[in-house]
Amino acid sequence: NEADIVAGRAIAIHGVAPGRAGCAACHMPDGAGQPEVGIPRLAGLRFAYMVDQLSYFASGHRTNAAMAPYAKMLTATQRRQAAAYFASLPIPAPTDLTPYDEAELQTGKRLFLDGEFRTGLLACADCHGPEGQGVGDFSPRLAGQSAAYLSEELAAWKAGGSRDPSGAFMRVEASHLSDADIVAVAAFLASLHNAKDARP
Repeated sequence: NEADIVAGRAIAIHGVAPGRAGCAACHMPDGAGQPEVGIPRLAGLRFAYMVDQLSYFASGHRTNAAMAPYAKMLTATQRRQAAAYFASLPIPAPTDLTPYDEAELQTGKRLFLDGEFRTGLLACADCHGPEGQGVGDFSPRLAGQSAAYLSEELAAWKAGGSRDPSGAFMRVEASHLSDADIVAVAAFLASLHNAKDARP
């Protein structure tokens, strides 16, 4: 609701502890993130997904040296308010205009849409939508996300990291990707800026 969005904006911009910056210091006031350093865009992600991820950071189920301390400072209500604010934001114009290699993009597109029978990789689009737009609260939007961030997260899945409690399937999927495949899939998704949302 509107009150949660207003409260969430104050949390994002000003933070909740003296001397500690708010979420927007890294993720930007418009939720665009910082693609050049792998900080993800939050605008375009759904409320329930962000609430879950903040809860995982706060509980230690998902580890990150930067995010965990911030999430732990927030109460459950504040986490919901911050998520409500970022979920309310329109998807900003792309800032990552990296000229990706065309062959790399085509490899990433093929893997994302069709999977790879030879390695057992299922099509990423089966869960994340044909344009990487996410499906309801089931899977997050990946289209237009930072390639550096996506590569880092896929590599973490591949390494067997327990990124969140529901990650067993993603760990299996990422295990079928080579390092070059990860770069290609991330580049393809980063190139998708105008994907329409998919509802369940």
